[in-house]
Amino acid sequence: MAPFHRSGRHGRLRPAHILMLGAAVVLIGSACSKGQSSSTTTTATPPVIKVSVSGFRYHGMPATIKQGYTTFLFSNDESFQITHEMIPIALPSGKTTQDVINDGKAKGPASEDDWLHAGGDFGTADTGAHVLEAIYLYPGNYAVACWQTGTQSGGTNGPVHVSIGMIAPFTVS
Repeated sequence: MAPFHRSGRHGRLRPAHILMLGAAVVLIGSACSKGQSSSTTTTATPPVIKVSVSGFRYHGMPATIKQGYTTFLFSNDESFQITHEMIPIALPSGKTTQDVINDGKAKGPASEDDWLHAGGDFGTADTGAHVLEAIYLYPGNYAVACWQTGTQSGGTNGPVHVSIGMIAPFTVS
């Protein structure tokens, strides 16, 4: 699979797939390490970055991440029922998170397709749910954003979440 793609609505993992993926990574990692002496160097496990959302804001997203595979554990910790997502996007040279916010205000959910998706799709997470995703990140400027709609009062009526500031920038070095 290419490291970047545009559409954020394909290839979503269901919770069962996430658990199977996590189990496969653990099994493969343990199988690869069997029979190795303590003097053998093994590849480091990708870091796990825990990112949560509450109050329509991402929490725990680091400002800088090292190039390579990174595993994200995304949790929807809102105190009310709502669906969120964490879509990683590459920010083109000269573009900022404010450009993404402005695009969301102007075009709503359709603005998602204006931004180059980096890695995989995290899928949606209802309140209390978690999504695990491992992606390879190249050096550059990125952000994670939510193009779901809805408000604290429920339903999907309301602005696209990125348009009200549900976006977090980060740099890969």
